[in-house]
Parts: sequence; structure tokens; C-alpha cells
Amino acid sequence: MKRLSSETIQSSHKRVRAPAFDRAATRIGLAHIGVGAFHRCHQAEYTEDALEAGADDRAEIGVNLRPPSIEGQLAAQDGLYTRLLVEGDKVEARVVGSIRQVLDAERDRGRALAALADPGIDVITMTVTEKGYCHVPASGEIDWGRTEIVDDLARKSGRQSLPGFLADLLSRRMAADAPVTLVSCDNIPGNGRILQTVVASFAEAADKHLAGWIADNVRFPSTMVDRIVPATRPQDIERAQELTGFHDEGVVVGEPFRQWVLEDDFNRPRPRWDVAGAEFVSDVEPYEFIKMRVLNACQSALSYLGALSRLGTTCDDVADPLLKSFVSRMILAESATVLPHVPGMEVEPYLALTLSRLANPAIRHSNHQIATDGSQKINQRILQPLRERMAKGLASPTLEMAVAGWVAYLAKSQPTFGDAWQASDPLMPFVADIARRSSGGIEAFTRLFVANRAVFGDALGGDAAFAVRIASGAHALLSGGVATTLHGAMAEPIAAR
Repeated sequence: MKRLSSETIQSSHKRVRAPAFDRAATRIGLAHIGVGAFHRCHQAEYTEDALEAGADDRAEIGVNLRPPSIEGQLAAQDGLYTRLLVEGDKVEARVVGSIRQVLDAERDRGRALAALADPGIDVITMTVTEKGYCHVPASGEIDWGRTEIVDDLARKSGRQSLPGFLADLLSRRMAADAPVTLVSCDNIPGNGRILQTVVASFAEAADKHLAGWIADNVRFPSTMVDRIVPATRPQDIERAQELTGFHDEGVVVGEPFRQWVLEDDFNRPRPRWDVAGAEFVSDVEPYEFIKMRVLNACQSALSYLGALSRLGTTCDDVADPLLKSFVSRMILAESATVLPHVPGMEVEPYLALTLSRLANPAIRHSNHQIATDGSQKINQRILQPLRERMAKGLASPTLEMAVAGWVAYLAKSQPTFGDAWQASDPLMPFVADIARRSSGGIEAFTRLFVANRAVFGDALGGDAAFAVRIASGAHALLSGGVATTLHGAMAEPIAAR
């Protein structure tokens, strides 16, 4: 079977929704760093819609800093790939053409930097996962202890971290007098401010002149992005092949729902993503809070408690009446009390929509995939609303049980606690160390874990009573069973302690 490309798509005998614009007539005026499945199923499709509407003439170049190889996937396909939207038994295929060129910085860093430094590129978006920002989750500051940051500060070029790479890139743009807007699209609260903080801090330490230029010539708008995009499976590639008639190594799969809210702070002509439904607003933070503390909080809590219940995916979790009831109570009775009001995103209907989306049986989103890098996610999803409730003197038994679920999930990845699965998180060396030191005692493990100030901060990390409650919850989950423990947490009062 022929490989998808600009040539083969023209000769297709199947009815395929292909780019409805002249790709050769577009110019590369946008770029994206981290061209994974989420970007290809979300931001790149907004760009596709803007091009199809004739509202913009800017296509994009994609750059990956680290594996997987984007050139291996998409270069032979001229940047084309198939996007599948699935819901129940329904599937809709579309070949997306908004990415004109792809480069792997790991293979040729100089070429990637030169391409991104082109003054014709107005906006650079990025999805590099939360840990890619090299920041301390509890504070948002750059993590000066991170090995890649230490190594990059000792280099004058060829830097490996995101802050270091962007410093190299912005140095080139400074030389070309080419201002730019950098847009973080990762699930971090105030992601634009975090990106600005780590880039400005690194530049200040490495080159004060560059730091001054960045302050005057680079914008960092915050954004909120939303679409559930699980990892592509072999059967997804086969399904795309049946629908299009092409072999495609860049297939991505997502749900029909999508949302994008951006802070209107651009120093170059902003892309016309609004014609595809994106919203440009003065303040993204309320939208971020609703999404992270409802949708993402449900995803995290379900991933830990679902895995502990021996369930495989989010849709399996939501099909379990107890787990569904637990996250509903966690959101409505606890998180909702410290959420802002956002018209069109009222908590109760938004939660109902969230649970409906998570229940989609066609989206097989693995609990272990969602549980990845929990230390980078849990602060904004669960710990921050918990802190805000504590500051008001309110108890939060279900939010705390979600934290206990995370602790128990990480513990069970260790030999002393059963070696049940392989967990993936930047904290794993720390987890392995305290697991050995606790000799299989979950209470001792939890106390050591909660004392980690980089994750829990001073307010929670220094609260002995909080540590005792989390330890009790983790112990109950591992010894008394998930069902009994969750019933107990839901029966606890949430009035002032």
C-alpha cells in the first residue's frame, strides 16, 4: 500500500477529506516545538481550519527536541497525516496539511535553530509536557538543580533543555531583530508566565543583554487547550489505512470535543484560529482553573484509583459507579467551592460534560498513561484547591484521598510494595529511595513522600496532620481495598476542622 504523501493523495480513488487549500501557496509563518499526537490533533487542526477558510496564509514548521522522531514519521509524507475523531462506533477521518516541514533538533540542532530563527515566523507554539519546562511545580520558578539546566549554563551553544534551547533560539532572533510570540500549550496554570519565568531566568544567568532583549521583544501569552488524545495504537493505524487507502505513520486519534482559549497578547499578527472557534481573551486563568480542577483533576484521580482497582482505561473507570460517584463528589462538594465563575463553563454542567467525554468507549486512554508525570500535574489539579480550602479551615477528604491514591499508586510500583507496574515520573529516583528506607511500611513511605517541598510546598509539606491523613488513606487503599476506603472518604464531613 502506498505511503501518504502530497503525490499519492492526489491520485487517491477513495473519498478522503484532504486539505482544501493550495499548500504550495502558503508560507511558513508559524512553528511548533514538540509535534506529538496532541499538537497534531489540536493546534495544527485549528491552523488547518484557518487555512481552509482563507483567513490566514501561514502554515507551520514542526520541530521535535527529543524522540520520537518527527522526521521519520512525517518527512516522507510531506508533513501530511491522518486525524481520526472517534465517538462510540462513529469515526471521521481527515488528512491534515497545515504542517509544511518537520525537523528533529536532536539530529541537526543547527538546522532546527536556523529554521525557527527565520524572521518570517511570527508565532512559535509548544507542547513539551509539564516536566519540559524545568520548573519547580510548587513555586513555578526555574529548577536550578536540574542536571540539564546546570549543564546548559556551562555551555555557550548546543543547549539541551527547553529554556536553554529557547535562549539559543532567541539569541539568533535578537541578531536578526526578529521579535516573536512564544505560546505554551501545556497543562500548566499560567503556562505563559511559567514559560516567561524559566526563559527569562535562564537568559539572565547566561546573557544579560539577551535577557533585556527578551523583555522588550518576546511575548508569552497563556493558553488553555482541551481535547482528549490518547496514544495511537496499531489498530488505529490500520483503521486509518482502511478509511483512506494510505499507509500513514503519523496517525492521531482524538475525541470530537475541542477547546482553545488564548490570552490576547501577541506582538506579531496573531493567527486566525478564531475562525475555527478559538477564543482570544484578556485573562485565561479562570478557564484554566475550571479545566484543570475539573477535567484534569478527574483524570488524575481516576487514573490512580482506577489502576489500584485493576481497571485499564478512563472509560472503564467512569463505568464504575463508585469511582464516578467519588470524583463527582470531589469536584462538586470540594473543588467547586474554590473555583471562579466562568460563563459557559459553570461547574455542574461542565462536570457532566467531562464525565460524558471520559466515558467515550472509543477513546481508550490508559490509566498508566494519564498517571505519567504526576508530580508535574497534581499541584494544579488537586493540591492547589486543597490548599485553598485548608486556608479557609475546610476539610477536603476526597481531595486528600485522591492524593493518597497517587501515593499508593507510586508505592505499588516499587519492589517493597509489590512491583505491580512501572510508574513514570521525574520523582522515581526519590520514590525508589524512600521505598527502600521505609522497608515496605506505607505510613513511613507516605510521611517521607509528603515532606517533598518541591511538590507539596511548605504549607502541605510541613503539616504533620496532613501527612498523617494521607498516610492513613494510602494504608487503607492498599490494605482495606479501594471500595471500602472511598465509601469512608465520601462519608466524612467537609465542614471546618
